[in-house]
Amino acid sequence: MTIECEAQTSAPARRMSLRNVYYYPVYYGTLLLFAAGGFELCVLSLLCGWLPATARTERFFQKLIHRHLAVFHWWCDLTRLVHVRYQGFGDWPAGGLVLAANHPALIDITCLLARLPGAVCIFKPAIRRNPVLGAAARRAGYLGSDGGHEVVRRAAVSLASGQTLIVFPEGTRTPPGQPLLPFKPGFVLIARHARAPIQLVRITTDSDLLTKGCTWWRLPRFPAHVAVTAGPLIFTDPSSSPAAIAAGIEAWFRAPA
Repeated sequence: MTIECEAQTSAPARRMSLRNVYYYPVYYGTLLLFAAGGFELCVLSLLCGWLPATARTERFFQKLIHRHLAVFHWWCDLTRLVHVRYQGFGDWPAGGLVLAANHPALIDITCLLARLPGAVCIFKPAIRRNPVLGAAARRAGYLGSDGGHEVVRRAAVSLASGQTLIVFPEGTRTPPGQPLLPFKPGFVLIARHARAPIQLVRITTDSDLLTKGCTWWRLPRFPAHVAVTAGPLIFTDPSSSPAAIAAGIEAWFRAPA
């Protein structure tokens, strides 16, 4: 599905309409709601800083983030901002697995975490300094992408305990209207090290909401429809290189849905 940033491609300025009279306050109010919820989680994380960084503590914060995002998406659906449709989601074997998804927009991770109460993800190092997300992400045991071999080790421990690791192999959002970025093979190394399968998930959207190059303060196209569709479950072949496996997975994502 091809998405273009309306703020950049519209020739005339967006005309005010009754529809936009509704979406302007609801959209910006929802952004404030998300920021307030994230800030609340970060304050709670800092207040609970005395708690040891155990698996039990991390699971508590993972479930807390999950519940916040589930309520957030309930609100987005109620206000007709974002409708998310899950297909085959969760229809995979119990136990640890790596969930690899494409990445068209920033809202992707919220869609996934809203449905996965015991999941961890790999985030960009800049998130650590984010006042809305940083402290809660650290307390939940989310992993920084700059951790090198330590990320592989910690991710393997999480997978061994039955958790789901969410990764975006592109490393960043796909530019609207552009093909997928090359997949980095690090997620295959993690799956192989933990002897965990890789579940592919395709995400598509018909809106420019929080896509790359589309600034968040401009009103995107609403309502946004997001489809989160489970694909095949991949078991890594020890005789194949991580790069070859990653290339095969990338080819699946590039194929028409």
